[in-house]
Amino acid sequence: MSDNQSIKESLAVIKKALQDEHSTNINDDKENLDNKVLILNNLVKEDGTTEIIQDNSLKKEEIKELLNNNISKYLDENIDKWLNKNIHDYLNKYIKKNK
Repeated sequence: MSDNQSIKESLAVIKKALQDEHSTNINDDKENLDNKVLILNNLVKEDGTTEIIQDNSLKKEEIKELLNNNISKYLDENIDKWLNKNIHDYLNKYIKKNK
């Protein structure tokens, strides 16, 4: 693909997005607006060529799973150390408080 062809395609996509934006009625409901969203997935480089941007974003469920795994791993590694270091002080404070 030539540089001019790439630039023309990029400009056509941008022009379409702008035209669609101006034709959207402010009072459209959310569902109707969602159907009119245009995702620009091309990166225009300095030399005018385009590159398709891959969608590597994580889904909500994947984020939750990663967080749960990392939190569990961290707690498993450190909770015993913390308890061994601090449980004596907390028990003494509790006993003194409840006398």
